[in-house]
Amino acid sequence: MAERSSPQVPRWLNTGTAFAWRLLVIGAALYVLFLIFGRLRLVVMPVLFALFLTSILAPPANWLRKRRWPPGLATFAVFVVALAVLGGLGFWFVPKVVDQFGNVGKQASQGFKDVQHWLTHAPFHLKQSEIDKYINEAKRQISQRQGEIAQGALTGVGLLVEIITTTFLTLVITFFFVKDGEKMGKWAVGLFAEERADHVREIGRRSWEALGGYIRGTAINGVVNGTVMGVTLAVLGVPLAVPLAFLTFLGAFIPLVGAIVTGVLAALIALVAKGGVAALVVVGATVVIHNLEGYLVGPFVLGRAVHLHPVAVLLALTTGTIVAGILGAILAVPTLSIILAVIGFYRSENPEVVEAAAASGEKPEPLRQAAG
Repeated sequence: MAERSSPQVPRWLNTGTAFAWRLLVIGAALYVLFLIFGRLRLVVMPVLFALFLTSILAPPANWLRKRRWPPGLATFAVFVVALAVLGGLGFWFVPKVVDQFGNVGKQASQGFKDVQHWLTHAPFHLKQSEIDKYINEAKRQISQRQGEIAQGALTGVGLLVEIITTTFLTLVITFFFVKDGEKMGKWAVGLFAEERADHVREIGRRSWEALGGYIRGTAINGVVNGTVMGVTLAVLGVPLAVPLAFLTFLGAFIPLVGAIVTGVLAALIALVAKGGVAALVVVGATVVIHNLEGYLVGPFVLGRAVHLHPVAVLLALTTGTIVAGILGAILAVPTLSIILAVIGFYRSENPEVVEAAAASGEKPEPLRQAAG
């Protein structure tokens, strides 16, 4: 039995402090890493988004390669089809949005009167003079803060440039990830010692499966959220029901936060177009969507997709949001699933079995059990 390091310090305390200072070092390293990512977001974000897109576009490109299409031609064909689908949706989508925006403008005046009537009667019973005072105060605040509004507009222009740059880099990186992903993977594996190559390759495979599972699970979650919001808006007769449902679908890729933001936007449009009662119904639908995403559909669908318990999904989302905001919420679940996949690999690792499986081209039984 090992001796205590000091007669005054219990062994459990000595062991605990040894773990504690190591955790502090890891935490400091992660903090510095987040700072670096923040500074290099124009590089980091396109790579992350490209990985997400590659998990969607790589399977059809690989299907074409198996039918003896050259890698470049297969990738180009997949990109052309994807852009054609998006373009077709845009040509169908944009005119409807423009027409319905016109309807919103026509209904805005009547909706504003309905809101005033709602505020001056039950349940608020405000006086018209009080409402006019609030409106005038809002106008005064806007006129006094024109400089801040102009500065915000300039910030918005800078953000737009950053979004355009990120989008362009994402498309370029995605193209090469889809086209040369296998070569890049072999190059990365070649950086490690030969005896560890099979292990690194298996870890990469599991990590990629975890990312793909996250994308599929989030897409299913988005379909449920968008359907609930779209049906609610259509029943109420709120304009822009389809665009708002689509935004709700996209909002699912920003866990927890996305449903709230799109719900607030839908409630504002409902308030202008149909009045306060419709807005309250939309707020109720947003609450339902938020609970479905946060406590039912999201955790269980994502849990099945990335093999995580719903509690682990909730804790990962919360922690990621606290640490890195929206980006942390987006990356929390796939990051956790990748970490657990790596841990599961090393817990089931058997070098002889791994080498034998690599020679036969089959996945060894311990690895199959861990992956399941």
